[in-house]
Amino acid sequence: MSTPVTIENCGCGCSAAESGSIHEPPCDCSLKMALTYEEEAILEKLRNIKTKVRPIAQTLKEIEFRLSDRTGEDSSGVEGEWTRLSDELSELRSAWHEWESRLEDAIERKWIILGHREPRK
Repeated sequence: MSTPVTIENCGCGCSAAESGSIHEPPCDCSLKMALTYEEEAILEKLRNIKTKVRPIAQTLKEIEFRLSDRTGEDSSGVEGEWTRLSDELSELRSAWHEWESRLEDAIERKWIILGHREPRK
């Protein structure tokens, strides 16, 4: 069973589809990358996680600044928010590591299918 791959343009404006061959671009430059559908889906998941992490990390920095700026004020509400966001960030990090591992497995499968590696036994 073969795994479908998509081929991105090299960046010069050419298209592998225009050349009639998915193996060679119509110009003298080389193709950037060939991804399986599985790799594309995993990379999309990783991008989504990154999109969620950025505002949380920014908010945590702002909270830490507010906490360091306060002297003697009641900061239990802010600390509660910081704890909640830290927990959410920790969950997103765990999800990132899981999807990163899946990506490595998908890349390994692609290399095996392409004949560059032997299957593990």
